[in-house]
Amino acid sequence: MADATSPQDGGKSIPARNTEVVDDQHTALRDWQAIERDSEFRELVRTKRNLIIPATIFFLLYYFVFLIVVGYMPDVANASVFGNINVAYLFALSQFFMAWILMGIYVWRAGTFDRLVERIVARVRGGNKE
Repeated sequence: MADATSPQDGGKSIPARNTEVVDDQHTALRDWQAIERDSEFRELVRTKRNLIIPATIFFLLYYFVFLIVVGYMPDVANASVFGNINVAYLFALSQFFMAWILMGIYVWRAGTFDRLVERIVARVRGGNKE
């Protein structure tokens, strides 16, 4: 192996530099930078960010409103809706439904993300640019 030191000289020799690996790393670095500057890649990032950030903010606000209502407005949280079921129980259960709804929206939009990724990958690998 060209990169290994020789055991015969007690490991004192300088390992040879594998220029193929270094060149491949620089080529890969340049390719990633080119992909990052690509308009379709930027569109993919922007499209995902436009969904993920607002959805995350919405869910966090939704969750913390529940905590605020329970902590600072116990009369509202304890208000009976029907039988022993109060507003706090319904709000807590709605957290699960809200998570499922947001997951469904993400899965629905993931088709758009996948199409953008397929176009980028096809172009990078040398395929057509549809």
